[in-house]
Amino acid sequence: MGKPLFDLPILVVDDDAMVRGVVVEYLKDLGFSNILEAKNSQHGLKLIQNSKFPLGLVLSDWEMPGVSGLVLLKALRKNPGRKGTRFIMITSQRSMERFKITQAAQWAVNAYIIKPFTCDVLKEKIWQVMGWDEGGGTQATG
Repeated sequence: MGKPLFDLPILVVDDDAMVRGVVVEYLKDLGFSNILEAKNSQHGLKLIQNSKFPLGLVLSDWEMPGVSGLVLLKALRKNPGRKGTRFIMITSQRSMERFKITQAAQWAVNAYIIKPFTCDVLKEKIWQVMGWDEGGGTQATG
């Protein structure tokens, strides 16, 4: 367990601008400052494949046109320099079928978040997958 790293490079991938915006706002409210948005899965895939881009955590929607969140997870796990990067899958209730969960588990997804969710749920999942102490709280902003 450790203290939160608020400068952790976080990639948020979601084709829905509203959902992506909410996730980014939640991250900012929690004190994170190094956030990159990918407005579609193809952009997210390019960033994951570019090892020059530092990456500590990926928050990705599951169902997106073209490249799914599962494809992004597989690309992350197949990349030798990214294998240990934490990955949280964001999904709707209807897409949590057993087959999908099994597939994501085979590729070592770290956690799931089911939409809609609160900032507290996002914090809990991030702290859990990063192995941070709960007492770390949020960073004071402003």
